[in-house]
Amino acid sequence: MNKTTKDSFRTIIRREYIKAALIPIMIIEVMLLILYFSINFYKDNKAKETLLKEAKVNLSEISKLETEKINLELKQISQFARILQSENQRFFEQPDRYPLPAEPPILKIAANGSMYKENDNGGSSIYYSNLIPFTSKSFTKAIQTEALDPLFKEIKELDSNIVAVYLNTYDNMNRYYPFIEKTYEQFEPGLNIPSFNFYYEADAIHNPSRGVVWTEAYLDPAGKGWMASCIVPIYNGDFLEGVAGIDITIENFIKHILRLKIPWEGMAFLVSKTGDILAMPPKVEQIIGISELKSHTYAETVKKNTFKPESFNLLKNPETSQIFKDFLHSKEFLEESQIKGHDFLLSKYPVEETGWLMVTMVDKDILYAPIYSLHKLGILLGIIAIFFLILFYAAFFIFLTKRAKKVANDLSSPLDYVIITTSTIISDKPPTLLNPVGIIEIDHLLENFNRMMQKLRSVYDEQEMKIAEGVRQLREKDHMLITQSRQAAMGEMIGNIAHQWRQPLTSIAMMIQNIQDAAKYGELDKKYLDEKIKRIMEVISYMSKTIDDFRNFFKPSNGKQAFNICDTLDYALSFIRPSFVHNNILIETQCDKNVVLEGYPNEFAQVLLNILNNAKEVLVERGIGQPRVYIHLKKTFDKITLAIGDNGGGIDPDILDKIFEPYFTTKEMGTGLGLYMSKMIIEKNMNGKLYAQNTSDGTEFIIELYE
Repeated sequence: MNKTTKDSFRTIIRREYIKAALIPIMIIEVMLLILYFSINFYKDNKAKETLLKEAKVNLSEISKLETEKINLELKQISQFARILQSENQRFFEQPDRYPLPAEPPILKIAANGSMYKENDNGGSSIYYSNLIPFTSKSFTKAIQTEALDPLFKEIKELDSNIVAVYLNTYDNMNRYYPFIEKTYEQFEPGLNIPSFNFYYEADAIHNPSRGVVWTEAYLDPAGKGWMASCIVPIYNGDFLEGVAGIDITIENFIKHILRLKIPWEGMAFLVSKTGDILAMPPKVEQIIGISELKSHTYAETVKKNTFKPESFNLLKNPETSQIFKDFLHSKEFLEESQIKGHDFLLSKYPVEETGWLMVTMVDKDILYAPIYSLHKLGILLGIIAIFFLILFYAAFFIFLTKRAKKVANDLSSPLDYVIITTSTIISDKPPTLLNPVGIIEIDHLLENFNRMMQKLRSVYDEQEMKIAEGVRQLREKDHMLITQSRQAAMGEMIGNIAHQWRQPLTSIAMMIQNIQDAAKYGELDKKYLDEKIKRIMEVISYMSKTIDDFRNFFKPSNGKQAFNICDTLDYALSFIRPSFVHNNILIETQCDKNVVLEGYPNEFAQVLLNILNNAKEVLVERGIGQPRVYIHLKKTFDKITLAIGDNGGGIDPDILDKIFEPYFTTKEMGTGLGLYMSKMIIEKNMNGKLYAQNTSDGTEFIIELYE
């Protein structure tokens, strides 16, 4: 046993005596405490899981129930809108068939040029923009549409969610129920009504099906605040006479949301299909940091569409987009998320009629509050138990210390002689024989010690010689393997150089022959000769560069360095591509250009070249039709995987495990070192993994590397 400090035998006996008596009991007590706290921890986790499952079920049911209620209310409003559409379209087809109210409207032109209805005869107000000059038909339409007021009034009174019913026509007339006095003060005189969302969202371009459309939240031009509209197009044949609508205010939905009773102090809010907050209670405002716009101050007449600011869009607000983007787009109805340092359980359920989402939130700290309370109580009880155990073991330790001291004195005396005698032994001198002391166990120890010292010297000398010889042989073997591997690689490279040079040499021969023919037929002049010589020198320069590239390839990398794997792959392919082209072998590569690794680029390129050469030889030797080699590089987390495969028919399963062994080869002239050295480079030098496996039509070599 190695120790940095030395203890006396008496100290050891005292210590071990105390250990033997005290430690087992302490271990048992500690294990009981660990078991106690582990059970508490396990129980708390299980309770959390159970409570979380229950909360998810409850939130899901509550969301589903409440959205179904909202959906029924909105669906009813949609039904009213369809009735409104049907009656309006019948009116525009035959307006003369509809009776007018007993009290006729009083229509006047305001000072700003707009038409309005002065008297409240129990029906709708009228605003007629002067954007298009008024004609007798304009006054006739304003009067005849009074026949629609009973329908507007009845629909308004049928549902408490409805705050207004209206008709907007293509020529900028607005009929609005309930009555608004002095509409010329509320609206801009030259207002272009078809440019507002509550009109154009129902036109032929935006609503070719002519069905019911629900708008996003917008500021009501009639002064009712923030609202959404259920709108329908009114057609006379194929002509769009206008758009009728039913308004519901956002404030009504806020009241509905506030009335919800969600367990665990949960909260709910309503979101549009584009991410705009439609309604939310004050608690949600505090959590996400947005104050709801329940009302609006009309400082001037309405001129254009006014939507909620982008800060009210959960997908566009920088504070909320990261939190809610994935959740709102996810197909999952339940999700756990962190908002401003608090963990929340979020649920959502769609309102089918409008595409809105009912979102509920429960703070997990509140959800787990009873469990946290029990957990604290369990911890307190455990601390009390630890305190009493410390008091008990303090007293017990004092008793054991006194007892151990007496036992140590009784046992250590016979060893004094052994200590004094063995202190004179020096390792580099002949062993000293020790005399017995009269204790059987110690005498046996001394006898064995004497024999061991005599044997140790001879064994040590013999082992030194064997180790030196083994090291020498290993160095010779490694040198021979490296030399043979380089020679084999050089042979393959020479073949690749031949493929690289074949085309340039042919080009040079043809140009020399052209010069000879030109001289023969008297066409050789200085310009022609200079041009051919320049071209020949370019080809020779290319061949020289090829030699330099091959020479640099065999230089070992100067230590580890960061290199781009795709660039190294292209570098290796540049040597072997002519040979592949010559043998009609297709190379397919899928490579992420951003994958960078710390290692040895030249050695890595040599590994790639070994594998690609083997694939080429198999495809050529077996005469594969449409031979193909694919190279796929991908990165997942901290692992880089490079797969090189072919359609050469695969490797015999009986020898698949042997191909990386030194000197194992299936080639007639092979050395059996290429794959062995490749595996050594990847697994020893680059801390990776190289292995092979058969695929459906060939063999695939996998290189796994770690950043």
